[in-house]
Amino acid sequence: MRLLILVLLSLLFVNHLEAEEKKAGVIYQYKTYEEFDLGNLEIKGEIIAPGDLSVRERERKVFSRNLYEKPNFKREEKRDLDSLR
Repeated sequence: MRLLILVLLSLLFVNHLEAEEKKAGVIYQYKTYEEFDLGNLEIKGEIIAPGDLSVRERERKVFSRNLYEKPNFKREEKRDLDSLR
């Protein structure tokens, strides 16, 4: 019984608050434009040119599958279709 009274009172309170907001005409207005001025931003440091840019050569990777040498891919296509869910 107490729970029912508590629920009814809370519903009445919420309803009363909503009615008060409608009477007061509460209007929310958000900023339409905001600007940040970064003109006075200073960065302290030194400019250093790179001394040596070098790239090491490495062997090209040889792939084990020779896809371009196959005349057709029917077996792979059938396997892919069988594995679909």
